Amino acid sequence: VHADVVVLAEGVNGLLGTRADLRARPKPDNVALAVKEMHFLPRETIEARFNLKGDEGPVIEAAGTISRGMTGMGFIYANKECVSLGIGCLVADFQKTGETPYGLLERFKQHPSVAPLIEGSEVKEYSAHLIPEGGYNAIPQLYGEGWVVVGDAAQLNNAIHREGSNLAMTSGRIAAEAIFQVKSRKDPMTADNLSLYKKMLDDSFVIKDLKKYKDMPALMHIQSQNFFLTYPQLVSKAMQNFLRVDGTPKADKEKTTLRSFVKARSWTGLFGDAFRFARAWR
Repeated sequence: VHADVVVLAEGVNGLLGTRADLRARPKPDNVALAVKEMHFLPRETIEARFNLKGDEGPVIEAAGTISRGMTGMGFIYANKECVSLGIGCLVADFQKTGETPYGLLERFKQHPSVAPLIEGSEVKEYSAHLIPEGGYNAIPQLYGEGWVVVGDAAQLNNAIHREGSNLAMTSGRIAAEAIFQVKSRKDPMTADNLSLYKKMLDDSFVIKDLKKYKDMPALMHIQSQNFFLTYPQLVSKAMQNFLRVDGTPKADKEKTTLRSFVKARSWTGLFGDAFRFARAWR
């Protein structure tokens, strides 16, 4: 590439960076595959079903048994003329379980809480996208001789807060500012000079936020069966038990709920998971 400096903004599975040996191909447990459908409906129908007015728009995220124990989430958001509905899980989990993205999506669409929202819609678009999920510990080398890497290509995605676009845009802006400073000094685009980009990025919210949750991606993957299947099922049963009026004394209900948690994970497992989650969150 004949340029003073190249900004690699080619996505998580970019070919240029990997074929030029500037960064390694992402590992399957650091990348999620998300699939999405666009369900078109009249604006009045969307407003009625989602209780919207004017330019309001909802964002609904679904986690738990919908991913069948894999690390992943479902999502729904409404535009003016359509409803976007999708789900994504780690590529490593798809490999391990043999589940298919479109299979998960079909089950998600048939859920009794989801089906009424898209009833009678016309699907006009279908897409799939790879999303970086490795977090801080998966960030590759960010600069070199005549190049910097930004956005998804740099694994800049905050999976905990579901943030990616703003991190990509911010890293692109910071890269431009760093390059401008180097060129303004008429310095060559060497790795030493372009290290300014990493320094500026480290001082931004992008790296500070990713560093805060650096241990969460690994924890979510290792404990996916517990956090995305066992615990959601237990919490669902506990809430049904708590809210149902069936003449059973409340003390008995509480004992039943407690026994179900201990039977599923044991006291050691419960406290261990809570400790690991709290430590990774902080």
